[in-house]
Amino acid sequence: MKSPFRTTLPGGWPEDAPPRSILYSLPPYGCSGEDRESLGNYILRLSAAHDMARWTLTNRIIGPAAQELFGVSSDRMARDVGRADYGLIVSSHTEQAHQWAHTLNALTLRTNLQLCTLLPLRGVVSAFVLLSDKRRFCPRCYEDDLRGQRDCYDRLLWSIEAVAACPLHRMKLVNRPKLKRRASNLGQAESPSRQVTENAKLIESAPLLPASDYEVESARLIAELLDDAVVFADAGHATTAQSAFLTHAVDTLFKGKYAPFAAHLRVSKSQLHGWMKGQVRMSLPRLALVAYCCGCAIADILLGNRVMLSLLPAPRCQNRRLIASGGEGAKRPKEDLRRELDELIRDGRVNNATEAARTLEVSSKFLRRNFPIEQALLVQNGKEIAEARRKATTAEFDQVYLSEHRALWDAGVYPARRRVLERMHGKVESMGRRENAERAQRKAHAETGVMIARVGGGASSRQSRGRTEIKI
Repeated sequence: MKSPFRTTLPGGWPEDAPPRSILYSLPPYGCSGEDRESLGNYILRLSAAHDMARWTLTNRIIGPAAQELFGVSSDRMARDVGRADYGLIVSSHTEQAHQWAHTLNALTLRTNLQLCTLLPLRGVVSAFVLLSDKRRFCPRCYEDDLRGQRDCYDRLLWSIEAVAACPLHRMKLVNRPKLKRRASNLGQAESPSRQVTENAKLIESAPLLPASDYEVESARLIAELLDDAVVFADAGHATTAQSAFLTHAVDTLFKGKYAPFAAHLRVSKSQLHGWMKGQVRMSLPRLALVAYCCGCAIADILLGNRVMLSLLPAPRCQNRRLIASGGEGAKRPKEDLRRELDELIRDGRVNNATEAARTLEVSSKFLRRNFPIEQALLVQNGKEIAEARRKATTAEFDQVYLSEHRALWDAGVYPARRRVLERMHGKVESMGRRENAERAQRKAHAETGVMIARVGGGASSRQSRGRTEIKI
């Protein structure tokens, strides 16, 4: 394979000529953690600048360069960008992201493309629930891009799971709909005019929902962390810093008593104990929560800084899985709680034990220990309701599948499962798992009498009565 790096200067060039980049040295968009471009979006702009699809650019230039620099397979690099979620893969904190960032640094003669990934957080923040599995965007940011006559680009901040809002516009992030990959994506770059049209439609259809104060503030704290993490190697970061900060917070705010601190954060005492002893490293959502409640930066926690702190109550909007589920209800007389619980069950205002505990502002453990009979009844009721909903959803899915199956067959097209599922998008609440589709397919074929085509063709894949011949 031919090396993408030139070993000799072209004829006629002076020997002391400075090196030139192999690819255009595009500067990344953004200047801070709040608006910095992700590496996945940078690759998309780079391929458009060279009028090449990202797969072609990778296969011909980026892949061979990575193979020479890191010894990785050029085919694997091409497969990376062939995935629907390639932007999240190359912008993450993994070794793959490291190879992409530094290969592009070598090809563009830049030195800062690793800042377009989460690599600065590697070794600093736990990888648990760090990267989002969905592409999200802020409609207001895209509008600013169009007004500024630049490409609508994805911010690195949007790829972090703990970020739910845009700190600049105070709006909730919107999930980007999944689009089918066009066949042209493998051979040529997408038309800029088509991208502008698609982005305009995306902005027009996106809901504009204001974010809560905590969602905005936690997004701002994480954006600041993206900037601070660049200098962590020189700032004396150590794994014991988390314990040092939490000890300082307990001593300063709660006179050395960690139980009130746990209650203030709405986490369990055992969890706080694990953090303080260094047995458990806090995930990024936890770090944002502690920084918000203590009025400091996330970097202060990670560096163990003894800074001035102030108390803010834990927000109600945070993920319920990240907090202790207890509340003020446990302080009320048990007879009052029992009376209210009986009324909730009798009126049908709660359907399961979780809803009852949340309504009474007690933990599930408290409800189970003090009201075992009522709790068992609610658990059974919740199971029955969940089973009824599952059966209703299954029946609806099978009915819609059968309807689309018949529509294709009546139109003279063989109802392959892939074709039927494509027509079902938006007509059912959830597409479910593959097993659901296979079950619905078997039922539809059994009811209509259409034979299921097998891989490789054969008599079953060549339908009679003038139907379109489909080879699967």
